[in-house]
Amino acid sequence: MDVLVTIGSIIIIIFIGFLTKHIGILKSEDAVKFNQVVIYIAFPSLIFITLYNADLSNIGDLFSITLVCVLIGLVCGFIGYLYSRIMKYPKKTVWGIVSASALFNSGFIGYPVVLGVFGAAGLERAIFFDTGSSVILFIAFGMLFSVLFGSKHFREVVKDAVLFPALWAVILGIIFNTLHLNIGSLPIQVTKLLSGAAIPLIMISLGLSLDPSTLRNYYKDAAIVSIIKLIIAPLIALVVVIIFGFSILNGKVTIAEAAMPSAMLALVLAITYQLDIKIVSACVFLSTIISMLTLYIILTIL
Repeated sequence: MDVLVTIGSIIIIIFIGFLTKHIGILKSEDAVKFNQVVIYIAFPSLIFITLYNADLSNIGDLFSITLVCVLIGLVCGFIGYLYSRIMKYPKKTVWGIVSASALFNSGFIGYPVVLGVFGAAGLERAIFFDTGSSVILFIAFGMLFSVLFGSKHFREVVKDAVLFPALWAVILGIIFNTLHLNIGSLPIQVTKLLSGAAIPLIMISLGLSLDPSTLRNYYKDAAIVSIIKLIIAPLIALVVVIIFGFSILNGKVTIAEAAMPSAMLALVLAITYQLDIKIVSACVFLSTIISMLTLYIILTIL
């Protein structure tokens, strides 16, 4: 699909979600329910059915995409940490900025963008990148924050990590694919129908969650995080894919996913562990808005 059509479609659907909030059809709080449907039903279905039908003969190369995601996330998180320390922010603000700098919106925005531009083969690779962000980094930060702030017991964090739906969708998708297990036409059709709800629900939920008012006092911090996410991260990805000789498609998807804005999961962490929610919201909002332009530029070059 044309890059302009893909980005334009995403912008329109996000705006529909944003508009329904402002005219009273839906409320900001409804995004929580939308997200629950996405995270526990639609997303796992999309991940499973994609991996179930994927060509995993080069699975070692695909897992290298996951490792690159973790590497870039940690580097970007460290840059955010250095910036926060230089600014002498309090502890909860520091870690809010770190999580916003480290976590990619490689699922909520990454999946529809990569699927639209690179097709099903691209989505397969996006899932392996997102495994690094939404599973490894998100879980790692959850464990770290449970130790630092104690808002959630460490045992609960481990339990949530083990039961994380996206993780099991990846594991089961790979197992059923590599062992050539046939789940039958009815489960396949049900899974396909559920997966079809993922992308539109994601976009509408994102529109409901965006709050321009958070920028009033945090535009400088949000701008710094946006530079980290939208410029520094894809440049690091470019260097890595060149050094390690990624295939063309693996390299393009890795760079595209690395160029995604701050993840909504960063806001989940901020709420769960009582970090600086407003500054994280500002980072998510500004980086998401600017990413519509930067992604268009990057994808056009790729």
